Amino acid sequence: MTLSDIRDYTASLSLAEHVYAGKLDAKQDMSIGVYNSKHSHAYRTALGGPSLASYGTKYVTFLVHWSKSQKDTEKAAADLFDALRGTREAAVNGQQIKFIQPLVGEPVDIGTDEANIFEMVIEAAVIYDRRRDEEKDRRISVSRRQELETKEVMVGDQI
Repeated sequence: MTLSDIRDYTASLSLAEHVYAGKLDAKQDMSIGVYNSKHSHAYRTALGGPSLASYGTKYVTFLVHWSKSQKDTEKAAADLFDALRGTREAAVNGQQIKFIQPLVGEPVDIGTDEANIFEMVIEAAVIYDRRRDEEKDRRISVSRRQELETKEVMVGDQI
């Protein structure tokens, strides 16, 4: 599960005019940014090791950058919070999000930016099906191995 997968899922909720991942130089009003969490989280793995894990966890921060109205910003953040909290078995880009668990009980007001646009953040853990990631990695690995074997044959033919 990548940050862009989570951005695409967030955009599919149709709650904001603009949804982006990572840094956006000129933040547009009524937008949601999706970032990798900067907070530390305990490492957890399945008994028997990571290869036996059926799910993964990706920690993200959602930034609601909305308007000069605190009321409208709070409403947009609450709508996003409710949509994220209600997520169950959502498919995005060939991945399966099992659920999204907010890490704080409500969106956190972080004040305004330099243009006096109100902002709120939601910290969350995205729980996803790891088996799909492993299948994708395996397909990429097989495809890459076939590509390298083809190159070896072509080089061998030239010698």
